[in-house]
Amino acid sequence: MLTLSCALCASLTMLIQQAVHYSALQQSQITQSEQSKANGTEKDKTASTQTTPSQQPSTEPDSQSEPTSGPAEPADPADGLLNINTAGSDELQTLKGVGPVTAQRIIDYRNQIGRFDNVDQLLEVKGIGEKTLAKFRDQVCAR
Repeated sequence: MLTLSCALCASLTMLIQQAVHYSALQQSQITQSEQSKANGTEKDKTASTQTTPSQQPSTEPDSQSEPTSGPAEPADPADGLLNINTAGSDELQTLKGVGPVTAQRIIDYRNQIGRFDNVDQLLEVKGIGEKTLAKFRDQVCAR
């Protein structure tokens, strides 16, 4: 019984630590996004986004494995695909059928759910239907 109690405590502790680190990562990405908008530079956003996740896994390597694989920014330009989990408003507006309002809705929805698991989840964003998604489906990915 004592072993089960210890295992439960350890599990809950790791879950809480993961939640704290994830929210801190999310907050830092939002802050960096706002700073890059203020500066008008997307290169700074990419570099700083890569720095933050690399610091997080050193603290929690097991619980932070998802965020490490997600923001692999150098792979995105090579693929030519826009990662909807890391794209800012300006980047989203480059997609056909996406204006400033829709881009902000995508970002708001992403902040609400955490991350997009697949491109089809964009259909849950107000203002994006099958026709709109079909216009840019081949240009985006969810990593």
